[in-house]
Amino acid sequence: MSLEIEKKVIERFVVKTKHDRYLTFLKNDKTRKKFTKELSHFRDLRLEQFEEVKSDERKIIKDRISHLGNIKNCYLISENFELDKKTLDIETALNKTIGYGMGTFIVFGDADIVYYEAEGPNERWISKPIK
Repeated sequence: MSLEIEKKVIERFVVKTKHDRYLTFLKNDKTRKKFTKELSHFRDLRLEQFEEVKSDERKIIKDRISHLGNIKNCYLISENFELDKKTLDIETALNKTIGYGMGTFIVFGDADIVYYEAEGPNERWISKPIK
């Protein structure tokens, strides 16, 4: 299932010219690190799909995902190998990722909402709701 979610993240939120490259990386554990290593300074987001998060990340995330229903868990794609490919409850995921300076996608629902955080404090983004 993780590859299905990751494919949806790539197809929806990453520039089209990089889809095949990143999907190929993610299919193999040996090459996966080539993708996750780039997450700290990821430059291939489709920024038109995102809004910058400038304050209170937890509140903004919780408000944004509230329309998804009563979801309890999220999926992580992270340069932190201890978190990568893990499904965690939302509170644990937020506590282990926000502000840690490691590139991470937090995927909610069926890749309906994605939060992305890069290495720097001014590189936090949340996807716009699907219309």
